[in-house]
Amino acid sequence: MNLEPTRRGVIAVMLSLLSAAPLAHAQSAAAKWPTQAVRFVVPFPAGSAPDVLIRHVGAKLGEKWGQGVIVDNKPGGSGVIGMNAILAAQSDGYTFGFVQGSAISVAPSTIKGVTYDFNRDFVPVTLAAVAPFMLAVPANSPYKTLADFIAAARAKPQGIEVADNGRGTAPHLASALLGLQSGAQFLEVHYPGGAQAMQATLGGQTQMMVETYNVVAGNVQGGRMRVLASMGDRVEAGLESFPLASKTVPGAVAHGWFAVIAKKGVDPLVLSKLNKDMNEALLLPDVIAKSRELGTYPRPGTPEQLARYIADDRKTWQDVLDKLNIKPE
Repeated sequence: MNLEPTRRGVIAVMLSLLSAAPLAHAQSAAAKWPTQAVRFVVPFPAGSAPDVLIRHVGAKLGEKWGQGVIVDNKPGGSGVIGMNAILAAQSDGYTFGFVQGSAISVAPSTIKGVTYDFNRDFVPVTLAAVAPFMLAVPANSPYKTLADFIAAARAKPQGIEVADNGRGTAPHLASALLGLQSGAQFLEVHYPGGAQAMQATLGGQTQMMVETYNVVAGNVQGGRMRVLASMGDRVEAGLESFPLASKTVPGAVAHGWFAVIAKKGVDPLVLSKLNKDMNEALLLPDVIAKSRELGTYPRPGTPEQLARYIADDRKTWQDVLDKLNIKPE
């Protein structure tokens, strides 16, 4: 009797079982994740809107996981410091980023010395929230609609001043996008921050400012400013009174946005669990309410959706940067 085929079959089965063991172990480890505190690197100072949002979401995740959630603020450098901190961490599934879109889409094209490349170094987990830019004017402005404002700017090229919080920042690029899409030429006035841009607009030194709603909300609600339009891609709950800029200027869509990302190399099963748990937390009623207080609007989804969002966002802003001839500096 020839036992060789049987012996070969036994060996094949044993090899198959041995090769499957590491995979089964990895799946088991991922199913138990997290077994220790999870850190979110946030490229914003404590108390900022995204910082408050991820702390609120993190509390929900901590309850679900039975583990601590640490928010590690790494502000500065237009998000570059935070992105580098995520890149320097181990790909062990316990450090993630809660980052702003401009650090991914704009900073590598405007800041010299940026060495990270999103597609090479990171993976998307989920888009978390968006913050549409608002086009705000003083309450006594003669411009009652965005169409009025655009008409005046077309009639007086470089004669209508628009305030933003710095050359190459997201508000500046949103304003530039509005000008490019409408054919109007604004005089862009760059200030060191949103507070200075606000004071200049309230004081009449500039005729309009571009910022997210949380920045202008106090003056809008206090009757000192009016919002001509939202640059959102849709009407968000609580912003129904503001018309969409794209209804007047097609293509005038611009958001600040925040996303959860990871360094490449993290177990895909861990990323899948984080995506699911994060998205569930973002849609909890009290998280939605807190998000609206901050002027941000939850927009959870899949990693693939975030990847497409990033690709579109990078193309939009690179086109604007090219037309403005803005180079890294």
